[in-house]
Amino acid sequence: MGIEPDELPYILDSFRRGRGAEKKEGFGLGLAAVKAIVEGHEGRVLVESEPGKGSVFTVVLPKARNWEEEPK
Repeated sequence: MGIEPDELPYILDSFRRGRGAEKKEGFGLGLAAVKAIVEGHEGRVLVESEPGKGSVFTVVLPKARNWEEEPK
């Protein structure tokens, strides 16, 4: 269904539900959990959306690091 441009900066926040979501189940934690997990792996979540058409979520993760190195 897409996300309105004014809602995009907040879509990954905890308990954030977009307009029209009041008729759907959920607490607004799914995308916040995705963000926390991805950022925990030093990555980021990108969102592109067009209202009435849909959304694309892209997860960007760093290349595998050498596990013999000390963590940062």
